[in-house]
This record gives sequence, C-alpha cells and structure tokens, in this order.
Amino acid sequence: MSGLESQRTGRSAFKRTKVSTLERVISVSIVGLLAAIGIAVWIAGRNFDPGLYSLRTEALKSTEAQVRPPEKSAVAAKAEAPPAESPDGHEAAATQAATPSTANNKPIEIPGAKPMGDTEFYSADTLYEKIDGRAPAYLEFGFQQLRSRSFSGPDNGYVDVYEYRMDSPVNAFGIFALERDPSGKPLDFAPDGYSGEMGYFFRQGNCYVQVIASDQKPGTLALAKSVSEEIAKSIPADDQGLGARRSLPAQGMIAESVVYTQDNAQGQAFLKEVFQADYDFEGNKITFFLMASTPEEAAKAWDAYLAFSGRYGGKAEVMPDIAGAKVFQAVNFGKWKLIYRRGGELGGVIDAQDPVAARAFLEKVLNGSLR
Repeated sequence: MSGLESQRTGRSAFKRTKVSTLERVISVSIVGLLAAIGIAVWIAGRNFDPGLYSLRTEALKSTEAQVRPPEKSAVAAKAEAPPAESPDGHEAAATQAATPSTANNKPIEIPGAKPMGDTEFYSADTLYEKIDGRAPAYLEFGFQQLRSRSFSGPDNGYVDVYEYRMDSPVNAFGIFALERDPSGKPLDFAPDGYSGEMGYFFRQGNCYVQVIASDQKPGTLALAKSVSEEIAKSIPADDQGLGARRSLPAQGMIAESVVYTQDNAQGQAFLKEVFQADYDFEGNKITFFLMASTPEEAAKAWDAYLAFSGRYGGKAEVMPDIAGAKVFQAVNFGKWKLIYRRGGELGGVIDAQDPVAARAFLEKVLNGSLR
C-alpha cells in the first residue's frame, strides 16, 4: 500500500516479516494435539463394545418396589384435623375443616324426574375431565367428589345437576361464594343459595350444588327448581366451621357480597378463615369482616394488624374499648379502618370513606344492637 493510500484510508502500511519462536511452538503443539485426538477417536471406533448398548435389567430393580404415595397437600392435612372449640364457643380457625367426607357412590335420583343417562362420578384426579380450567379452584377448597347427572324435561329441555362434595361445610361455602352471581335472587329453601337466569346454585352441608337448565322455558326452569329442592332435602344441613359466618350481622347485609377467604385475606398472612360482607348502613356502604379463632391467635393478629396499619405513611391509634373489645383506628391512603378483637374474634370495618359512620356501625355490632 502506497503512502498516499495509507493517508486516504487511515490504515498502517506495516507488514509483519518475522514470527517468534514461542508462536511457532504453540502452533505446532495445537496441531499435534488435534492429530492425537483424531487418532484416539479412530482407534476407539474400531473396537465396538456391544455391552455399552445392551439392556441392564438390574437397573430396573428399583421400579419393582411399591410406589410411595404422594404426601398430603396442605388442604388435605388440614381437613383431617379434628374439630376444636375455642373458649368463646367458636371453632378454632386452625381446625375448622371437618374430616374428609366419604364419597357418595349412589346415583342421583329425583322423584318424578327421568334421567337421561347414568350418574357420572369424578374424583380430585379426574375433575379436570368434566370442568377443565376450573378444577384448580375447586381443589383449593378441599374438593372430594363430583356427582353429575342430566334429567329430561318438557319441550326437549333438560337440566344438568352438579353436586360438588367438599371436605367441610366451610370450604363448600368458600367455593360457592367464589362463583356466586351478584345478580342472583335468594332462595327460600337454602339459606346459602340463589337463582339465576339459567338455574339454581346453593351450598348445603359440605356440598356445593349447581342445577343448570338447558333453556329459559317455564317448564325447564320449573324442573330445575323442583330438582334443586329435592337435592337440598337430601343433604344434611351441617354448618360446622361457619361460626364466623353466622356471626356476621344480617341487618343491612348485601347478601350477594358475602365472601370467604381461606388464607391471606386482605393480603395479610395473619388473616385466615375470614368472612366478609358489604352493608347498607344509614346510606353508607360499609365493608365488615370477621375471623373466628382462639383468643391467643386473635390477639397476635390484632397486634400485627395494628403494626401494619401504621406503616407506609399510615396513621394508627388505639381507641377506648367498646363493649369489652379492644379497638384501633387507622387511615391509609384516605380510607379508614376500625379493627377490634374480643375473645377469639377479630374483625372490623375496612375501606371506609366516613370514619364517623364506620365507628357508629362497629359500635352497634359490638353492643349487639345490629344483628
């Protein structure tokens, strides 16, 4: 490259004319190593050992042992815990779930209704085959068994029956509340139930039942109602574990708002087995929750709640006792809460816009004038 070209391109015209001894030695070594590897591969390929690819039956011995059963899930282990009573009469939160119910292997039979086929049975392992996509939610609430059957009605109509058996009444209520239609109308034959445009849905004992009509013709809907009533009669009215639900005031309650949360209610690990509902109170919307536990656990949760409410710019202060209940008031992000504990109960008003209305509501609850 000429000097003029070097100036134009900015590249040096330097030419290397000598290779060092060290570089020569390294280059020869690398070439020699590659040659040695190639020779070793060639020799190994000439001596084929069929034993390397033969079946080793002794390696299969471990599969002859009995398969170890899976460990119990948290829900199943909890369900097997025996029921307990706290000193104030509520079932303890840690043992609210009842012993898993024995599967009902009898067919679904309704007097006067003609079945369209056999009763179908599904376990926790096969539930996805019937309600794929929704099965995980049911399993979280201690699902045990599904019985399903269809019955023919007038004008080519029919109804489908789904009887979900859970491990306890409280978990049956949990899945019922999770799937509740807010626009449903209350039933007169099942306290935890409602009717919708296409059928009837209710919780009775440890079962969550859906009776779904194929159409909205009067005859089909009438069949759906009669089938629902018969099924409700056949299931024992067991409310074990629903002590906190029964303690929620009924006056002013918006029935379709009742929800049940097993764990981490309101995003707090110390709030478990919580029932919550909205109320129409003197023109104000009030959200009230209740957790039934032991006095010791309620005290710990109250302290933890108080500490949490004072963080992140919040302000919390302990108020004078109300009807024997310890109470604190807090404001977070412009919304108020009044939390109490009394005996094994922990509850209160949350997300209130008006602290005066929230306090008036809580006082009525604790004084027993709002039932």
